Amino acid sequence: MSNPLERDLARPIVMDGVAYMVEGHQGSDLALLNTLTGQTLTMRYSAVMRRCGLSDLSLENVVTARAADEHLQPLAKWKKDFLTRHVEEVAYGKPLDAETYRPEYGPQNATQNERLDRKARELAPLKMRGTSRSNLKKLVGKLKKQDSAGLVDGRSTRIQDPFAGIDSRLFTMMARRVEEKKNDSTPTTQQLVDEVRGDWIEKYPGEMDRLPSEKTLRRKFKILTAGRYTTGSANNRRTNEGSPKRYVAARPAHAPGEQCQMDSTPIDMMVLDDNGKPVRPTLTTLICVATHSILAAMVTVGVKGIDLVYLLAKALSIPELRPGPALPFNLHEIRAMPWAATLIEADLEGKDTGRPIIRIQRVVMDLGRDFQSNAVLAACHMLCIDITNASPGTGTDKAIVERSHRTIKDMFVRHLPGFTGGNPDDRGKYVEKRKDLISIHTLAYLLDLWICQVWQNMETDALRNPEYPGRRYSANTMYEALTYRTGCLFTPITRNTYISMLPVEERKIGRVGFPLHNRRYDTADLDFYRGKPSGNKLAKDLWRVHYEPDNPAAVWVYITELDCFPDAGKYIECPWVNSDAFNSPFSRATRESAENIAALGQQITAKERSDLSRRLAKGAAAAAEKEFRAAADREQNGKLADEQGIGRPKPRTVVEPEDTSEMWAGAASAGAYKLFDPDDIVNAMDHMHDRSGDAAADAPENRKPDEEGL
Repeated sequence: MSNPLERDLARPIVMDGVAYMVEGHQGSDLALLNTLTGQTLTMRYSAVMRRCGLSDLSLENVVTARAADEHLQPLAKWKKDFLTRHVEEVAYGKPLDAETYRPEYGPQNATQNERLDRKARELAPLKMRGTSRSNLKKLVGKLKKQDSAGLVDGRSTRIQDPFAGIDSRLFTMMARRVEEKKNDSTPTTQQLVDEVRGDWIEKYPGEMDRLPSEKTLRRKFKILTAGRYTTGSANNRRTNEGSPKRYVAARPAHAPGEQCQMDSTPIDMMVLDDNGKPVRPTLTTLICVATHSILAAMVTVGVKGIDLVYLLAKALSIPELRPGPALPFNLHEIRAMPWAATLIEADLEGKDTGRPIIRIQRVVMDLGRDFQSNAVLAACHMLCIDITNASPGTGTDKAIVERSHRTIKDMFVRHLPGFTGGNPDDRGKYVEKRKDLISIHTLAYLLDLWICQVWQNMETDALRNPEYPGRRYSANTMYEALTYRTGCLFTPITRNTYISMLPVEERKIGRVGFPLHNRRYDTADLDFYRGKPSGNKLAKDLWRVHYEPDNPAAVWVYITELDCFPDAGKYIECPWVNSDAFNSPFSRATRESAENIAALGQQITAKERSDLSRRLAKGAAAAAEKEFRAAADREQNGKLADEQGIGRPKPRTVVEPEDTSEMWAGAASAGAYKLFDPDDIVNAMDHMHDRSGDAAADAPENRKPDEEGL
């Protein structure tokens, strides 16, 4: 029977290969006669249906009818609803939702054939397709067999393979092309179609009739590349292809620190490095999966393995108990967030104590060279931290830390000067030339403030109440709730352990300390070690200096464990010598003025100084040589003038008389005061030669007798 709820008592019921006849029933009990033994068995109707396999009702019609109501076009859905009522009236005498029969359609007054004739005449004036008598008769049969789902066009509910009409060889070519493009640059759909058509023509030139149209190929490629980003983002395509195509069981975290995730990403903004040059920094974060708390974050120019060790040190240490002074910045200069203006210093400092300190048990991280460095592995081994490596190219293995980077970009980095937008289409013009770019240390300080103030206290969609999914929690709320259940167990590291996990560089301790990253560090405790070798042959007798990438206020010099050193095995803290300049009055205005003047080209850069010094020295030497030659010529001319009895020209120096009144007495009548001019000397000498000839002629011995009396 098509409907197991309706039993034909004249037919036997087969259970376990034995036929039974229904002798009678009382309530829900059936009396069954065994046709082989003649014994009578009493069973409940539900048990009989279960043993006969008749309890499975087919809901295919219900599912089809619901799908048709959801996905049909409005016009098609209206037509189906319109015809349903009329077909039901023909089949049953009235629509199922009607309370009474119309006289001409009542079962007592008309047969089904008569109702068909009347319905066809009633719908004929509408001139609607599918309302003829023959079609109404088909619809009545489908209605009784498939309910309302039978009135839907079968083509819209047909289930078939989307590639059933495509040649299997062509399908193989298309699949191979899509597979080859997973590591290539992003192609277009037209490119895929052209390449497949070319392959088919080259391999099967005589079967062009089996090649579908271009429109069909584009439609099939759309189905084949769905979810694979073949014609979309190359980054998303590689990530999708690298993810495992199998069931992956989730690894939930039920306690703080049970599972953490670590990852690095370039920040979409420009900052100034220690040389004042605009760079794009790298953000590295360590986040707890159970509480979504950011345990530590750092901003650096590139990432090395020792930097990740420093990140672990920050996560396991209380900020107030870390060694060294605070950042050497004037807080009034870098506190730019609106909420900071409403808080006093005590409130701002107290907020840092609210950051959770969690003992890390497991870290999920990439297979990158920096994450798998010996420094990171040794630090995790020392701190009893298990390491789980993420699958290559699979960002979903670290989905929480990946999503946190997106949130930091959208909610924090976007509001800072130097934001680049995240992609070339959103990038501003000349971002790296902005005058208000902040330093990388200022960014690190502001990021720590934002994580403590905003991130740890904001509600997140990932932390929901499973009983009331509409309720969301913050990272601090979840941390406190889980701490009540799991306890607060953590092992804050000591001062020496924290310093030993910091990055290291080798330096020589000189008379005035030592430079590090264009800053000078010194302290009186280094007096004994100035100019002395460290004894560390691996470091070429240089001293190991530990520094914090986020805080240049101080560094620590490790004293080698030698008997001749009084501080053997200790760390000597060396403050930044010029750090007090940041707290001086008008320090920000002075630095900004200096930057503006330097931008105008009023100083010589480091690249230009050597070439300029060379040209200046060469030019000055040539000018000096020329001057020396001119002086020698003047001296020679002076000697020649002495020998010839010609007076020397006076030097081009005006000697002021003792009584200045005499000099200015005749200024009104004497005209302008003239300095010595060499041309005047030449003219004077020529005039002197002319006068000497005239004087010889006027001598008494050379005069004529008649001129003597004149």
